[in-house]
Amino acid sequence: MKQKQDKIYSMKKYILFTLLCTCSIFLLTAWLLICMNLHYYVKTDAIPQAVESVMLENIKIQNPDGEEVSLAQYILDEYIQDDRISVEEVQEILHNGTFTDFAAALTEQYNQYLAKGGEFPEIDAQEFVSALEQNADIIYDKTGLRFLDPDKKKLKENLDHPLTLVNNTLESYMYKGVKGFFLRLSLAFPTQIVLVLLLTAALIWLILIHIRSMKKIGRAFKLCSIAASVPCFVLFLTGLLMSKILNLIHLPAELSTALRGQTVHFSGVGLLICILLFLIGILWNLVTFKPELAPPEQSTQSVDMPKPIASPAVSRRQFCRFCGEKLINPDAQFCYQCGKVQNQTKIKPTRNLP
Repeated sequence: MKQKQDKIYSMKKYILFTLLCTCSIFLLTAWLLICMNLHYYVKTDAIPQAVESVMLENIKIQNPDGEEVSLAQYILDEYIQDDRISVEEVQEILHNGTFTDFAAALTEQYNQYLAKGGEFPEIDAQEFVSALEQNADIIYDKTGLRFLDPDKKKLKENLDHPLTLVNNTLESYMYKGVKGFFLRLSLAFPTQIVLVLLLTAALIWLILIHIRSMKKIGRAFKLCSIAASVPCFVLFLTGLLMSKILNLIHLPAELSTALRGQTVHFSGVGLLICILLFLIGILWNLVTFKPELAPPEQSTQSVDMPKPIASPAVSRRQFCRFCGEKLINPDAQFCYQCGKVQNQTKIKPTRNLP
């Protein structure tokens, strides 16, 4: 008989390797989805186009007191010291002026930097002064104000500190440190190819773990699909709730519309792939299922065991061995007729000698 094959992986190794492989599939899938979304947004100029469609007068920001106000109200409170000007007039300036195009141009600079590299673009206060000069006529029409050189100088002084903080923050995320390296690496298309190969290798490794642990291969496909579906589902749900999430951080709805489409698209495709892997796992187990013969169950009821075959026993004597008469008792030692002892060997009669 063939001996049962020993398990190459013990239960401890199986649990450890399976946990490591599952976590790696989860992280690789999440990173791949992030890379695909970032690469799409940068290559298609989705963010600059969304900014270009933003209605600046509807943007909500926080004032120094922590209250949420419109951008027009913020500009009126912080930069215009004239009671004759209303918030509605500031809104008309933001709507009819070229300030939206100015914001889109700034966003395009960062988009080009992420797509092609080069020198990191910093926002300078002079750019805002130039934007005001371009819209001097509409500002005068609506408010009757003219920005003189002292006003421009004061504006630059007020913008220098917040713009320095903004530049440092953007530079840390796009250029310097671990965050900048991770962002540039995620935007590179070869990174996506490497992640797909690593995910394939992780699935193969998970299958080998199940083979060497004498587990069903279909379980490996199902486990891989479950691990990968978690980040896909999270990103899919995030895309559906993008508008509400971006409203919490005071970003315009136009940006949420631009970001939501591809986020839902890529994560939805990922969910379909996970469902396909899960079905493959189920079908694999059904096709390769071989029922093992179970050992016969021992009955709890008492079973009459067959009695061993007894060796032929010597029957008790009932007749005399010598005269043939019936004995009084089967255990009798003597015959009452002839008086012979029953345990003696019968003596053959001999011929009388002369």
